Amino acid sequence: MTTNSPNQPNHSPQQNGYNPITLDDVAKPPQSPRQDYFGELRDPITRCIAAPLLFFIFMFSNRNPLTAPLALLVLLGCLFARLDNHPRQIAAVPLTLAGIKLAFQMAEYLNSSTPGSLSLCGFSGPGFVWLPMFFSICLIFIPRQDSVTFKIILAGSCLLLAAGLLPGQGFVAIFYLLDGTLFLAMVIGIFIDLKTYLPAQSHSGVRPAH
Repeated sequence: MTTNSPNQPNHSPQQNGYNPITLDDVAKPPQSPRQDYFGELRDPITRCIAAPLLFFIFMFSNRNPLTAPLALLVLLGCLFARLDNHPRQIAAVPLTLAGIKLAFQMAEYLNSSTPGSLSLCGFSGPGFVWLPMFFSICLIFIPRQDSVTFKIILAGSCLLLAAGLLPGQGFVAIFYLLDGTLFLAMVIGIFIDLKTYLPAQSHSGVRPAH
């Protein structure tokens, strides 16, 4: 019969039915199931790299209208970069196919346009370059995914890409719709976010001593 020495270390933790939550467990940051394929977008280095790249793509597409579908591919990549893992698995295939179809539709629409409607400073259209680049920049530089403003940008991006599923030139109506309602939607979203953020900031401040 052998006995364990009290000084002998026990390497196997004791298993029981009660495992309470310790302070170390609470202090640990929550692990997100999302796999970060594109790096931490809130990293200042990533933003410094993305800012001139997006500006170059915007200027290049704006001066060369026939390359405007390039902005849709940028929007598609920025959207997938900010989606969580589960929504990305659901929306990746339909939005990718819709975005590719929309790019071909837009290229055909621009090729059939009259030469007088195109200019060096852009072209007369319902934000064919501006809207995708605006959504892309907001998706990259808005850090809080739970904000109303970010959710509006996310919904607008999905709606814009899904417009490629419309027959014919129906996507033009979606561009006009977003171009006309984006101002009001953004003002409402920013107002709601500021109204929610300012009271929380005031409560977290130091109370004056009595």
